Amino acid sequence: MKDLHLIKDIFWLRCYACLAVTLLHAIYHGQQIYEDPNMIHTVSYLIYMSTLFGVPVFVYITEFLLSKNYPNRVPQDFLKKRAKILLFPYLFMSIVYAFLNLESWTLQSFSIRILENVFLGKSPLYFILIIFQFYLLHMLFSKYLYRFSARRVLTVAFLVNFLYLSIFNFVGISDSSLANYIWNTGYWLPFIGWIFYFVLGFYSAKNYKYIEKVMRSNRLLLLIGLLLLTIISLGVMLLMNRLFLLDYNSKRVGMLLYAPSIIFLITFFSTRFNKVPKLVMIISDYSFSIFLLNWFYLTLLSYIKPPPVLNILSYSILMFIFTIFLCIGTGYIFNQISFGKYFVGQVRKYRKNITLRKDKSERAI
Repeated sequence: MKDLHLIKDIFWLRCYACLAVTLLHAIYHGQQIYEDPNMIHTVSYLIYMSTLFGVPVFVYITEFLLSKNYPNRVPQDFLKKRAKILLFPYLFMSIVYAFLNLESWTLQSFSIRILENVFLGKSPLYFILIIFQFYLLHMLFSKYLYRFSARRVLTVAFLVNFLYLSIFNFVGISDSSLANYIWNTGYWLPFIGWIFYFVLGFYSAKNYKYIEKVMRSNRLLLLIGLLLLTIISLGVMLLMNRLFLLDYNSKRVGMLLYAPSIIFLITFFSTRFNKVPKLVMIISDYSFSIFLLNWFYLTLLSYIKPPPVLNILSYSILMFIFTIFLCIGTGYIFNQISFGKYFVGQVRKYRKNITLRKDKSERAI
């Protein structure tokens, strides 16, 4: 069997993206309990905004690994394997979330909620619907992307992505149920809303040796540049919050600058390590279970009344830590059963003697 490439940076990116999504959700739940504005709220707001990069990073990882492992064509059973590993947990957890968020306890209401979660992406798992679109895009168009200049394609993808998101960020909606759905959540699902991260992942994998060389040279100057870009792009997003009525999520034009700056900042720091730390590897290994389960456990934990000594920040951090442990524990227990991975996601298992550039796994989460 052909060896598949797995760059060590991917462990770091997957780990940070997974932690960012969970912390983001933890702060969101904290905001439902602690509503009085104060300095701690401001700090939690800044952390919340800085952790919005999770889904764009997962899109980047998806195409990076596809481009690295399958530059010409994918195996015949490519979609079948991914449907088996990704769709079964997606369907099961979509049912769980339908039950968890049920407002009317009737069979009709429950059935509608399941269909909305599965087909309309009205659950925290909507990313699975996006990832399969990019699988198809890679299969259809990767051979053409190799023929064009990275600079030109990235520029076009950025502009298309920017214009698409601008419509839903800045243009008002008509008063209809369909328009409300599209403007609130529907526009998240089409691949065009994430196309820049896809193209960035493709050309980053294609030119990885050059990127790695750059990351290891002029380190101080590069670090300063990446930090400035990250701070400026985050500042732009914060300013846009004051000027426009924008949702606090990753589906916004400012993320097109912020997410890449985070990606390359994490990549830069990962080059400083010859070996991936065990904690980073564990979180990366359990990332799919964490992705599937974090909102579930955060919702359950939010029913527990917090002690008066806590504030929104300390509460959110505690919720975040407990949730990570619960997700990893659940993933571990279920994966001891042969069919458990089809409920809460498959846990990666890397041999100790494995090289960081070769493995059989190439999923984003």
